[in-house]
Amino acid sequence: MPTAYSYVRFSTPEQLKGDSLRRQTEISQAYVAEHGLTLDTSLHFRDLGLSAFDRSNLTRGALGGFLEAVKQGRVAPGSFLLVESLDRLSRAEVLDALEVFTGILKRGITIVTLADRMVYSQESLRNNFGNLIISITIMARAHDESAMKSRRIKAAWSHKREQVAEKKLTARCPMWMRLSADRTKFELIPERAEIVRKIVDWSRGGLGKSLICKRLNESKTPTFTNSAGGWQTSSVERFLSSYALYGAFQMHIYADGKSIPDGDPVEGYFPALMSKEDFFLLQSIRKARGTGGGKAKKGCDVPNLFSGLVKCGYCKGSMVLLGSTPKKQGEQKALRRKFLACDGARRGLGCFGVQWEYTAFETSFLMFCRGLQLDALIRDSGTDTQTHDRPKFNEQIAATRSEIDEIQNRLSRLMNVLELGDTPTTVLARIRALELQLVEKTEMLDSLIQQSDMAATFSLRRVDEIADVRRLIKSMTTMDGQMRFDVRAALAEHLRHIVERVDVFPAGTLYKIEEIAHVRHELLAQGFEKARADAYLKAHYRTEPPRLTHGPRGRFEPHASRGRFYIIRGKAGGFRVVYPDHGNSENIVVEVAIRDSKV
Repeated sequence: MPTAYSYVRFSTPEQLKGDSLRRQTEISQAYVAEHGLTLDTSLHFRDLGLSAFDRSNLTRGALGGFLEAVKQGRVAPGSFLLVESLDRLSRAEVLDALEVFTGILKRGITIVTLADRMVYSQESLRNNFGNLIISITIMARAHDESAMKSRRIKAAWSHKREQVAEKKLTARCPMWMRLSADRTKFELIPERAEIVRKIVDWSRGGLGKSLICKRLNESKTPTFTNSAGGWQTSSVERFLSSYALYGAFQMHIYADGKSIPDGDPVEGYFPALMSKEDFFLLQSIRKARGTGGGKAKKGCDVPNLFSGLVKCGYCKGSMVLLGSTPKKQGEQKALRRKFLACDGARRGLGCFGVQWEYTAFETSFLMFCRGLQLDALIRDSGTDTQTHDRPKFNEQIAATRSEIDEIQNRLSRLMNVLELGDTPTTVLARIRALELQLVEKTEMLDSLIQQSDMAATFSLRRVDEIADVRRLIKSMTTMDGQMRFDVRAALAEHLRHIVERVDVFPAGTLYKIEEIAHVRHELLAQGFEKARADAYLKAHYRTEPPRLTHGPRGRFEPHASRGRFYIIRGKAGGFRVVYPDHGNSENIVVEVAIRDSKV
């Protein structure tokens, strides 16, 4: 007994609430019973809410899965595919629809259209060529109907867009708003807007999405959907990245099965919770947070303000925090002393395992931030890529807009040809290729505009960071618990905005053998005796830190800190060299330039 497979499709989710699913299912069952077929229930081929006009049912739906099952032999030749009508398979252009249709038949599958009881197979088409003509006519009519509907919908939406200043497009809006009764404006829902403001403040203060969700759930803050599952990171991400935060509405169109931005955001469409400049600053902060830097941990403290910023000055690898695990002492827990150490040395990659006590390092760094040198570091302009890249962004934006205009002009000319009828296949293929190019260039333009705005906002804001850093440092000493966590998280965030990286030299300046050989040659050329030159080099030009024991395999002195220093490299391109006093980390010496000797 042959096996039959039922394929059900409708294009809008609203049709699921109606009779479409029941109707298509029942007529499939009736046909199977009438013709003695076995209806397969192990493979379900349903595209509920997917369009056949843009080929979504083929590229990402169940029909594509059916074709793949046929190719893999899971659906055997001689089987039947039951559909309500041919327009359920495809509403694409005739040649594309015919390719799908004949591709199924060539695999030995019989297609039955239940609405008109037509049976299509390789044999039936050979015996009655008229059936192929009928199928092509049905496909052409289906495509024309969908194309006309698409044009009408686009025209209606275009008219709505033109009236956007007078009347809102739809009632849909972010979940912290609602449409007014006269449909002319959106209104903030006060209690929800306050929650969103709190989420934004936490994010600016250095908290990630997981921590924000944890706080909302711990405080029993109700979700906007009254979900029993509580707050999710996806909701927080959606809120934080929404243009609606500064009152803008980004319209979208569907092309090639994807939603893409259509034009520039319409500003002033929604009531704003923040300025446009603050919005793009927030996006810049969140983007930088994803590429490293001091971050708020998921515990009760931010143990390392410089996580991701501090690098080993010798091997350029990361400096990690060691010794921070709580150590039990009876019923109490005492924190071990914490140290910064080269991760490469810890993993045996050949660097030097000299440590720097974290508290001493943090004390000296915060002392630097309190001084005037921080202001100078901010003002220095060297390689501020965000500032200097803005003209480049503007050039790329102008070029991309020009390309989009050219593509739209070419599409317009080809559409004029299309309206004349009897359009060659090559013209249709060219239209599709240009539409794909338009999608790509539109996405590129949107990304470039956002990057340009973020760069401009971030550069303007950087000077204001100084006051914030000093305020947080001052308040940190008088707080504990949750408030201390928030202050340290915010301070870590601000430091990442100012500082590109900190190169740490816990053993002071070390020299390469080649450099020492060069200096020795110079000393001998000046008349130094060999013994005196070697003694001088041994005392002042070290190639490695002191060892605990003699010999090349002796362990390095873990706290060898003679002449230790670090180099702060600012986002604006400037740098400062900081030499803390070994006995008192609050006493520091700051140099503007690196010494001539190589470190």
